[in-house]
Amino acid sequence: MKRLLIAIATLLTLMVGFAQLQNGYPSLLQRLMGDRHAYESLMKAHKNAEAEYVSSRMINGVEMIDAFIDIDDKSAINSLRKHGVLINCEFDDFVTAQVPVASLDWLTNIPGVKNVEISKVLELCTDSTLSKTHAGQVLNGTDFGLPQAYDGSGVVIGIIDNGFDYQHIAFRNADDPSRSRIVRVYDPLNENGHEVVVDNNVLPGSVFMGGQIDTLTTDNKASAHGTHTTSIAAGTHVNGYGGMAPGADIVLCSSRLLNLNVSETEVVNCIKYIYSYADSVGKPCVISVSVSTASGSHDGNDRISKAVASTVGPGRIFVIAAGNNASKKAFCSGWATKDKPLNMLVGCTGQHPDWGDSYYYTKFSIDTWVKEIRVKPVIKFHILDKTAKRIVWESPIITVFQKINASEISEYFQPDSTVSNDGYMYALISQSSSEKYNLQCQFYNLKSRSYSYYDNNKIWSRYQIGISFYAPAIVNPAQKDSCYIYSWLSNSGTNWGQFNSPIYFDNISETGDTVTTSIEGLEFYARPSDDSSIGTYAVHDSVISAGGFAARNTYYAWNPGRYISKPTTIGARYELSSYQALGCGPTGQHLPTVTAPCVDVVAAVSKYSEYMTIWNNVLVMKTADGHGYGVMTGTSMAAPTVAGIIAQWLQINPNLSPSDVKNVIAHTSIKDSFTQDPTYGYRFGPNGKIDAMAGAKYILSHMADEILLGDINGDGKLSIKDVSLLISYLLNNETEIVFANADINGDGIISIKDVSPLISMLLQD
Repeated sequence: MKRLLIAIATLLTLMVGFAQLQNGYPSLLQRLMGDRHAYESLMKAHKNAEAEYVSSRMINGVEMIDAFIDIDDKSAINSLRKHGVLINCEFDDFVTAQVPVASLDWLTNIPGVKNVEISKVLELCTDSTLSKTHAGQVLNGTDFGLPQAYDGSGVVIGIIDNGFDYQHIAFRNADDPSRSRIVRVYDPLNENGHEVVVDNNVLPGSVFMGGQIDTLTTDNKASAHGTHTTSIAAGTHVNGYGGMAPGADIVLCSSRLLNLNVSETEVVNCIKYIYSYADSVGKPCVISVSVSTASGSHDGNDRISKAVASTVGPGRIFVIAAGNNASKKAFCSGWATKDKPLNMLVGCTGQHPDWGDSYYYTKFSIDTWVKEIRVKPVIKFHILDKTAKRIVWESPIITVFQKINASEISEYFQPDSTVSNDGYMYALISQSSSEKYNLQCQFYNLKSRSYSYYDNNKIWSRYQIGISFYAPAIVNPAQKDSCYIYSWLSNSGTNWGQFNSPIYFDNISETGDTVTTSIEGLEFYARPSDDSSIGTYAVHDSVISAGGFAARNTYYAWNPGRYISKPTTIGARYELSSYQALGCGPTGQHLPTVTAPCVDVVAAVSKYSEYMTIWNNVLVMKTADGHGYGVMTGTSMAAPTVAGIIAQWLQINPNLSPSDVKNVIAHTSIKDSFTQDPTYGYRFGPNGKIDAMAGAKYILSHMADEILLGDINGDGKLSIKDVSLLISYLLNNETEIVFANADINGDGIISIKDVSPLISMLLQD
């Protein structure tokens, strides 16, 4: 038997080695730098419009920018350091770093460096919450049949956010308010604390501890977001308001490179730091992140997902908000061929009450990914004349980069001079580290030249912009003649963009020299949907994704001193809570993992923010010494709720892995009329609403007996049959297995990394 196991291990090693040989591909940055003018135009475009990438900043007199660097040889790290690159965190095949801007165009010439990607920008996405999730019962413990109360004691809760009020009463010790429950504060932009070293690498900024924390005020006066999310997860209970795990140790990581937005690299560095701290004190840890982005491949190959997968495991859980992009019709998908393109109509929902569809394209972008590896899309922009019912202008075929200024389409669109004299649309096609091609389109300051008024004085635009996606064979017959396209609309911090619904036309014949394409038939444009609206970082198997529902529809406003009522149905899904329907999106998974209250959740707010002054209508309480509590809405509130409940569970069993937590959620979540309703049920994900008490009881009575690591077929013992079954599952992903038992290394996913430890377990037997 041992010989057979060794043979299997050798075969798997060869399989991995062969797969690694396929990973070579040209660098995005090398291709981009091949056309310096294109790169400079792109950077200028980003500066004029809402930024999608982090800005550079001066570090020790050198202009630096946050980046991910793909490597296939660890020796490249020393070479990068010699060239002035500041390495932050190391992972299996990439590092986070600050790179001298002047070095970007030749950095990929260093041996062992495969690719460099500039960090993108992300968007920041308990009273009734305690009762609706039954977390309050867990806090009372013995009154509800538990052996003791579980408040997260002995567990570390890490919050990555900004807008922290470090001295808020919600973060003081309940028995001794002179003591803070915050054990560490990591701030990448504050150098006044202690140097931060993780795995022998120095992270930007510094960490504050002990008495230093008592000297801190806030990291961001423009935001109260971090104070609110931390209070939901772990806030000390004050006047009836408090968090899920008021006994947990709190680690706060500030991420605020761009005001309310946060940087991908900062999030990755913070993840590494929080788990490193928890390891140093020997405590289980759960991290909550309430950020999301519509950009990204949505297939688990993004950097944050990879970082999470390499750091989570037994006692290391990661929770992220599902996002608030539903009900925006911001997802389109379909087949594109060389002869029949996939057409999408891009509109503007109108940030002005008198503006109608596409009257004004303000500033938003579309992020498109090809499903197939190494298949490069080809596109054209076009302009639809809605009055004449035909396409009146098309761009040339775009294969790499094209910027079209307003002057080139001046017959149809012009810049709004009150905003800027510059208006444009551009497309950039590039290859990602996962070898999938990505197309970014952005629209900025384009106003239709022809419009008319209709009902209620709304504006109806004559011209509208569309995109046509073709398979690569249209320009190279040797390439693929079909490909599957996924597109998400990123609103760059606004709600102004959309994919418009299909337009139905009668058969229209081509007339006039200016008509390039005739629109005939029924559905010329792809139909938009919400069926894959979930954030790109919420799809990976090692992540616990949190969607939201309404647990209240009234609250008492401190000023004007009355109850505020909303037409929200208690128990219903929050209308903007993102989800992914089964079979949709790149992964086809049913998501989010679970839902939690997220509408008008009452929690602490920062006294340094505008929340305490101009937003009094959402302020619920102010203590005698000026600490405020108020309401916020969004899946940003659901994520810390789920994280705080998981902290309660980790107090019961400190070795819970991501797959264990998913197992608990699957067995104990609340199924009600909303989660089971044919119309709304699939939007809650596969499990429904989190139930803290049911989960606690399940862990106490079931977990130790049911999880036998390595027992893939569930027969109660380990044998060669389990190895064969695991390999069969990895090869075709259809074999039935016991998921929790198959996740040998506890990283939340079933992969080839689980085979070697299973073989070792059998050899030891």
